[in-house]
Amino acid sequence: MSSDVGGDGWGGREWDDMVERCAAVVDRLRTNNGDEDDDDRGAAELTRALEEIVALIADDEEYVPALGAARGHDLLARLVTHRVPEVSSAAADAMEACARHCPPGASFPGGDVDEPSHAIMRVGTLAAPLTLRMRHVREGYGGGERRSIPNIAWDSGLVLARWISRHPELVVGKSVLEIGAGLGAPSMAAARWGASMVALTDVDPLATRNAAYNARMNLGRVASAKVKCVTHDWNALESDSDSESDETNHGTNRGRATCSLGRALERFGGFRRSDEEGGGDWANGGADDEVETTDEVETSRRFATFDVVLGADVVHERGMAQGVARMLGRHLGGSPDAVAVIVNPAPAHRSGAADLPAALEKNGLSFVSARVTSAMLRVGVMEETEDVRLDMFLVRRREWGAPDASVMEDVTDEWVRHA
Repeated sequence: MSSDVGGDGWGGREWDDMVERCAAVVDRLRTNNGDEDDDDRGAAELTRALEEIVALIADDEEYVPALGAARGHDLLARLVTHRVPEVSSAAADAMEACARHCPPGASFPGGDVDEPSHAIMRVGTLAAPLTLRMRHVREGYGGGERRSIPNIAWDSGLVLARWISRHPELVVGKSVLEIGAGLGAPSMAAARWGASMVALTDVDPLATRNAAYNARMNLGRVASAKVKCVTHDWNALESDSDSESDETNHGTNRGRATCSLGRALERFGGFRRSDEEGGGDWANGGADDEVETTDEVETSRRFATFDVVLGADVVHERGMAQGVARMLGRHLGGSPDAVAVIVNPAPAHRSGAADLPAALEKNGLSFVSARVTSAMLRVGVMEETEDVRLDMFLVRRREWGAPDASVMEDVTDEWVRHA
């Protein structure tokens, strides 16, 4: 794990400190867990130590694997059968907390425990610094450096997050959707610089769970409450049900008009349909006002729309450009200020990227684009990808004409010559 701290917003602790604190609590548990001792004072101390474990986990879920590294998981299991009811009940609560908050990719109870690894992403400016310390999902790759796609700090995401930091007016007070978010640096930047609500989406449920942790640890409880992390496949056919309903009905709901993203957000609790009383406060939308009833569940034929849609490295296979364009056509708001920003490696580096311009036009969208050459945006990219060319697209609905390209002047180095 990097020893570099994550900036003023990081609320986590160093791994060694967490293991040491857990080891001290485990020592207290062992000391007071006598075989036949009915000492009330010992039982009370056991209960207090177990309650402290629950409090630590509530503060930071990384205390679950840290407790395993301190050889405390098996001890918890034994204390569940303790003869004193208060102790066994407290141990059961601690076991439940561990199982519920075990970090994605970790195991409880765990044998060999891997410490967390992080990507350090400096995305702020000199005037407004912001350093994100983004935890990776633990993966079973034997200690190597190979990671799954959502677990990589992609250069496109770094560049997009930095550009948002230079243009906070783009997101302040706005509803924001990020597609294919992975670690979610652009979403974190948008929330930090004043977005009213951020829907961070990825097809991988472990990625969205991990992103929720990163939001809390980097932004604090108040700002992270703006970030709703939802598992959603933007490249699939839309459905009027969430993933659980689709699985229950064996896919029979696929192809209906209602967007599953809106239902997922509604179920999450941060989104209300615009046809609901008091709704439409941040992500309403309307492809159609018709309401239909299916299996006694009333659903609205509406798509959740957003003021800003973000995407970083979202076209890397054939056919994905069409999925991105379809997503924007459905979820980008209808006002002239609604805009999407996509940063993607150039067609020479990503299969299917050349199809994006035509796909945007086909879905009723206009755009301007620029090659990202600014050293301020690209500094610190991974050495092995420093030669990968990146393109930025600024997109809005066709009826409002092409977006104002002047906002992208700092994407290239041209602006320096006119300063």
